Amino acid sequence: MRMSRAILTAAFAALALFAAAPACKTPVPADVPGEFTFHGVAVHPAAVKALYRSTTGLIDLAAFQTNLEARQWEDQPGWWVAEFEEDPASGRSPFFAYAAFAGPISGGAETYILSITFNEGEPADVDNIVLLQKSGNVLGLVRAWTEGSACDGGILAERMEGDNFLYARDLTPAALLALSIDARLEIDPHVDLEATSESCFASASYVYSLTQDREDFVSVRLYDEPAQDEKGRTERYRYQSCFNRIFNDYLARGKTALTPKEVDEFAARFRDECVKPAAPVPAPAPVDK
Repeated sequence: MRMSRAILTAAFAALALFAAAPACKTPVPADVPGEFTFHGVAVHPAAVKALYRSTTGLIDLAAFQTNLEARQWEDQPGWWVAEFEEDPASGRSPFFAYAAFAGPISGGAETYILSITFNEGEPADVDNIVLLQKSGNVLGLVRAWTEGSACDGGILAERMEGDNFLYARDLTPAALLALSIDARLEIDPHVDLEATSESCFASASYVYSLTQDREDFVSVRLYDEPAQDEKGRTERYRYQSCFNRIFNDYLARGKTALTPKEVDEFAARFRDECVKPAAPVPAPAPVDK
């Protein structure tokens, strides 16, 4: 029994469509070097968090899975954020967010600096900086800086200029004094000086060179709001009132931008006037006549 020409034509057409089906699959988008993406989509903040918390310092993006939504952070342009399950005790949703800055490409591996911020139940959000390398599917943690939070090391003003990453950290009084190299001081935060999430007295600026793997402390900017002694609070700290006096004197003289050497001078003055004040000169003994 012969098949009609129409039936044969239809059968061949169906076979052709079946054979062509694999070729019609949507191709996986290619990643552009310098764009922190995987398969054409921004790397998921949950994957960065998993890498940040990992013991190996490596993560396979192809194997990573999550049901969490990644979205652009409305309050922070250029940032990506993922929110985790709400904590029923606090009613708050933990989150992890990042902003990525592209560095040089070496040996086929892409380098990125990420500014990250997260909250897993802490009183204030936690900030940090991480240096990553991406090679194909694999993302590796090369270096992590020191975590900061609010006025005690919170990170701000991040940007790339060429191969240099520039950023600043908020400073409490104790953190400001700790930047001094020459005037070493043993300060007990919360006892000697205030160190709350609202104790932002200054910011320190840094430059990290990705090509040289070197970081330099550049300067300190004193915030221009005079420090006020508050009854019932300031006296709880051993040296806070004295610190406030020196700080306000710098503001009054317009000395708000300090070089590292001038930070040493600030700390030395604090040491001499607050921690080790000069002993009073004894009155001369009476002379018998």
